[in-house]
Amino acid sequence: MRSIYISVMLTPIRYWGKYLAPVLLFIIFLYISMDPQYTNIIKTENKTAAFNKPVYKPPEKVPVEPVNIDDWNVKLPAYNVSINITETAWWRSAAFLQWDLQHRSIDYRCKRFKSVGNWWICLDPGYKIKKPCLVYSFGIGFDFSFDDAMASLGCEVHSFDPSMTMKAHVRNTSVNFHPIGLSHSNTKQFSPRRDMYVRRNTTWPVMNLKTIMDLLGHKGRLIDVLKIDVEGYEWNILEYLLQENLFKNIKQFMLEYHLFPSWPSKEDYPKLLKIYKSLHDIGLLKFVTAMHPLNLKPKSFNIQADVAYVNTLFKSNPGKV
Repeated sequence: MRSIYISVMLTPIRYWGKYLAPVLLFIIFLYISMDPQYTNIIKTENKTAAFNKPVYKPPEKVPVEPVNIDDWNVKLPAYNVSINITETAWWRSAAFLQWDLQHRSIDYRCKRFKSVGNWWICLDPGYKIKKPCLVYSFGIGFDFSFDDAMASLGCEVHSFDPSMTMKAHVRNTSVNFHPIGLSHSNTKQFSPRRDMYVRRNTTWPVMNLKTIMDLLGHKGRLIDVLKIDVEGYEWNILEYLLQENLFKNIKQFMLEYHLFPSWPSKEDYPKLLKIYKSLHDIGLLKFVTAMHPLNLKPKSFNIQADVAYVNTLFKSNPGKV
């Protein structure tokens, strides 16, 4: 009889026990929400979270600025393209770039220039290439004619191209080959875009110029000739070289410019024109310009040019990397 009484007494406790914990939690929540101290903390945390939330910022718009201010007065050719195209920032930037390459193909008249493979060097006083000379050549494409020619002049030549299926080696012409790419940063897993040199997905090791010079033991050395032909990647590299003030240590500079139909982005053309103009502004002057065939149709737009520069500031202000 006693056991029956105990079980009857415990039944309400067992029944209501499962609801006790949620009820207590609800009461605690109400207490906290009514306490000003806690509500202020919650509001502060919400404000902090909202403040720290990343805000989308559109790319900075770079104004169109020609190399020479007088170019604003030039009647740029329209090539039978509609005014809806010719008035855009990308078209005007490309037109100013083309105008400068074609109508100011020479800024410096080199009196003694020499063909070296598929490029050129200037042998005027102050720019003459002589031992001990150092040459960096980026972008080979299995054509070592420039590199071998520079080696025949007694220069220490280093050739770089990660797209070639070659290991690091020394050619019988004494040219040093490295399967490394040039970039504005360092990574072992760079994924290049597909083009005539890259037929499948792959990754390359790439480095910036400072890192490469340190790696090869050339920190503080002057570069007599720097040649870059890297299929459109030159624009980020140029920006890096300008930002790091590395041109002060380069006597002559060879570069192939690329504006491909879909890359770099046409939205970036004003910025690319500014980079191109900056080379002239710091004292790099063209002594040879070789234009490739142009394609000026908007959907297949293409500008390419080989340009050889002398650095007019090199003689007066050489420095260390």
